[in-house]
Amino acid sequence: MELESLTRALGVSGFEEEVRRLILGAVKDGEVDEFGNVLTKTGKSKVAFVAHMDEVGLLVTSIEEDGRLKFRKVGGVDGRILPGSSVVLYGDGFKVEGVIGVAPPHFQQQQQQVSWQDLYIDIGAASRQEAESMGIGPMTPAAFSRRYSNMGKFVSATALDDRAGCWVLLEAYRRAAATYVWTVQEEVGLMGARALSRRLDVSYVVVVDTMACCHPNWTGGVKPGNGPVLRLFDNYGAYNNKLAKKVLEVAKRRGIPIQIGSGGGGTDAGAFFAAGIPAVAIGILTKYSHSPVEMAHKDDLKHAVELVVALAEELA
Repeated sequence: MELESLTRALGVSGFEEEVRRLILGAVKDGEVDEFGNVLTKTGKSKVAFVAHMDEVGLLVTSIEEDGRLKFRKVGGVDGRILPGSSVVLYGDGFKVEGVIGVAPPHFQQQQQQVSWQDLYIDIGAASRQEAESMGIGPMTPAAFSRRYSNMGKFVSATALDDRAGCWVLLEAYRRAAATYVWTVQEEVGLMGARALSRRLDVSYVVVVDTMACCHPNWTGGVKPGNGPVLRLFDNYGAYNNKLAKKVLEVAKRRGIPIQIGSGGGGTDAGAFFAAGIPAVAIGILTKYSHSPVEMAHKDDLKHAVELVVALAEELA
């Protein structure tokens, strides 16, 4: 499956059905648990590879009488990027385009800072009834409008976090036996992984996620294009050092470029580690994380696939 197809699917946390449908169409014997996670197992491997299907976005909370939509943020969305953004609201059988407008400079005496809580989504409706007739209501998710572009050695797309990881797992699935897992609601507290960790019968977990790039105090000297990052520490703590050493040994033996760094935030690895399963995270460096214009280096994507395949073969 092409990475572009995955990034164009809409999947705000808790509303990942489009992404799940694509993944189920690309794997054999995929199972969906009661929380919406997708699992598939090939062979008798002791390692599971995990990526999350969901993305940050917005959720409608109410409709004004004039048809404008109030919303809340879902996951770590920077309120500064919202004014002027375009979004897609979606649900069963409908997709509606919307914009988050802001008063033009013509009407401002001076530049004013606007809180995201004062903003609205405008879908072109003139009344609450018209908005409702489009299928919109409270709890309707809104994803950032889709874009996908090849930019030299980079790809820039909406929701690379973590469709890049989802794509890496699908590519590895075709080449190496292992347990592959695509989780829900990572962006709002690792919820899918927390539920799954209680019953996943494996010896190791390797999470493949994007990783915000680049800040010397947070991520160290890592750079896009120099390989995926073994993410040894983040806001959830340090991950399994013994497993991390195995990952480094495999990468070195196979000649796969790999970097070492730490990250902000967290990954699904934290949920499995807390449940007693040795876990590490492999990060694909991404510029402009949690925005509609995320960018990842194509070489890092390629080497991430090679690393997952190698680990599936050697940790079996």
